[in-house]
Amino acid sequence: MISVIKTAFASIWRKKLTSFLTVLGVVIGVTAVSSLISVGQGLKNDVGSLIQGLGTNVLVVISGSIDTSDAQSMSQTNPANFMTDDILTLEDIDSIEAVDEVQAVTPLSVVSGQIKYGTKTDAPMIVGVSSNILTTMQVVEIDRGEGFDTNSTPNGIILGYDTTQELFGDSDPIGQKVTVGTEEFQVIGTMKESTSSASFASEFNNLAAIPLSKATEMNNGETTILRILIKAKDDADVPSVKQTIEDKLLANHGGEEDFTVMTQDDVLDLFSQFLNMATTLVSAIAAISIIVGGIGIMNIMLVTVTERTREIGIRKAIGATNLAIMFQFLVEAIIITMLGGIFGVLLTYGIAWGVRTQTTLKPAITLDVLWLAVGLSIVVGVIFGLMPAMRAARKNPIEALRYE
Repeated sequence: MISVIKTAFASIWRKKLTSFLTVLGVVIGVTAVSSLISVGQGLKNDVGSLIQGLGTNVLVVISGSIDTSDAQSMSQTNPANFMTDDILTLEDIDSIEAVDEVQAVTPLSVVSGQIKYGTKTDAPMIVGVSSNILTTMQVVEIDRGEGFDTNSTPNGIILGYDTTQELFGDSDPIGQKVTVGTEEFQVIGTMKESTSSASFASEFNNLAAIPLSKATEMNNGETTILRILIKAKDDADVPSVKQTIEDKLLANHGGEEDFTVMTQDDVLDLFSQFLNMATTLVSAIAAISIIVGGIGIMNIMLVTVTERTREIGIRKAIGATNLAIMFQFLVEAIIITMLGGIFGVLLTYGIAWGVRTQTTLKPAITLDVLWLAVGLSIVVGVIFGLMPAMRAARKNPIEALRYE
C-alpha cells in the first residue's frame, strides 16, 4: 500500500502544472460548499443566541397560521404571511393582558418614515410600542434618559444606538426635538448598543420607538400591529400560557386560526428550518463546481492512462494483476481529490477569517464541515477515477508493450 501511495505521489509530482490545475477544480468546489455551510451555521448560531437572549419566558404572536409542531409544515410556510399587519388587534392585546400568568405585553406597529434632526437624516425601523417595551424585550436596554409613559410622553421617542450616533454623534440627545414626517418628537431616551448577536445586532441598533397611540395616528388612524410580544411571569408554565393565549385569540377571531403563538423554541425551530433550506439550496448549486472538478480529474486520468500505456504493459508482464493496476490509478485520483479537499479546507478557514474581520457574520467551521469536505473529496476521487482505472486495468499487456 505504501509503495502504491509513493508511486501515486511521484506520478503527480512529475506533472506539477497539470496536477495543480486538476486539484484547483476540487479546491474551488470544496471551498464553495464548505464556506457556504459554515456561514449558514454561523447564522443559525447567531439567531439562536438572539432568540435565547429574549428569555425563555417570552412569547410572540404573529399573523398567519403555521403548525409549530410539524417541521415540514414550518419549512413550507410562506414568510410573506408573517408581514401582514391587519390581523392582530387591540382586543387581542387586552385579552392577553388579562391572562394571570402574563407579566407584560407590547405590540409592535411599524411606521414608515425618516427621522430628521437639523440637516441630518436617518431611516431606522420606527415602531409603535407600549410603555412596557423594556420589560418585554430584555435585549433592549436604556443607555441615557428613560422609557416613556404613553400618557405623559405622547410625543416621546427612544432612539436606537445607530440612529443616535448618526444624528447626534457624541452630543447629548436627551430633550432634543426630531421630526418624523410632519410630526415632532422629543428624545427622551437612547438605547444601549446591542451586543446580543453579532450578525443581528443592527436590527436592534437601528430601532426607534414611539408610543403606539402616536403610531396609530401616523398610520391614518389605523392600528396596524405586526407582532405582539409577551413576557410570562418567571414561575409560569410557558406551554400552558401559550395554550391559554391561543384559546383567547381564537375566541376574538371567531374561531379562525389566522395567527400563531410561538415560544422561544418554536421561533428557533422556524428560523433553523428557513436557514437550513437556504444553506442546502446554495450549497447544492456550489456543489456543481465539484462535479466539474471531478470531470476534469477523469479527463486528466484518461490522458495519464494513455501516456503510461507502456508502463502498464511492463507491470503486467512482470506479474501485476488487473486489480493492482486499477488500484494504483484509483489511488492517484483519490490523492488528487484529497489534496483538493485539504487545500479547500485551509482556504475555507482563510475566507472565514476574512468574513469575521470585515463583516458582522461569524462563520462556524464545525467538525461536520471538515468531514464533509474530506468525504466529498474521496467520493469524487472514487467516482471520477474509477473509469480511467478500469480502462488501465483492461489493457492487453502485449499491445501495451508495443505502444510507443
